[in-house]
Amino acid sequence: MRLSKVAILASLLAVVGLAGCQNNASKSTASFKNSSSQSSSYHAANPDAAVTQSSSTKKEAQTYEPKADQTKSARYVKSGNLKSSGQYTYDKVGTKLQLAKVKHPRTTIKSGNLTYKVTTVRLIKNTAKTAAAKRMAAQALNLTTLKSPYYTIQVKFTITNNGDHDVTTDGIQAIRLKKGLELNAANQLSDASAGKTIAAHDKLDTFATGLASEKTKPTFKSVKIAFAGAYADHKQVADPTGWLKLTL
Repeated sequence: MRLSKVAILASLLAVVGLAGCQNNASKSTASFKNSSSQSSSYHAANPDAAVTQSSSTKKEAQTYEPKADQTKSARYVKSGNLKSSGQYTYDKVGTKLQLAKVKHPRTTIKSGNLTYKVTTVRLIKNTAKTAAAKRMAAQALNLTTLKSPYYTIQVKFTITNNGDHDVTTDGIQAIRLKKGLELNAANQLSDASAGKTIAAHDKLDTFATGLASEKTKPTFKSVKIAFAGAYADHKQVADPTGWLKLTL
């Protein structure tokens, strides 16, 4: 099963780090609870921040305040989720996050006793206003350098466990942006659901984020997502799903 660890991005995504059935955990999207956290008490962190405070970022300044002229627009959102295209906010290390696209597909796919429902897909333009913001984003995506602005794709989804036993999910297996380009555990994907335990007849509301593009706005109009397996008592109880198409 995959293990998640406390890390530093909420929008990189998507998010946005995973490790499959091995000990070397990688970076995840935000400050999440450990892998033993159950769905009844687990809540994914607010995704509308490029960096969130964690053990790996305590030495970094998280006190960025936008200037008055940066907040005069009616599209500026001081706090809360970005809901419509063009809205933007700033995180505490100096990243401007602007919503480029948003869709609410509410499509589902099943595997065993698990049902996966994708509720929101967002494309976010991230502009690092400080050196710390760019450095921390690159670190979270396991990159040496990162060109700003950069675009992230975020997928919000719900996993429902219809079975009579608790299961631990491996989260997302991959997000296919286009032919030959996939985001996965080894390639700039961060997933808040990886390693989380979902109680019997319970559900997990969560999200994942990944790097969609650097400098240039991506042109893809749809992506595909496949979810990984799930486990109980160290045995696989749900197979990976097929591909689910999501329109942007």
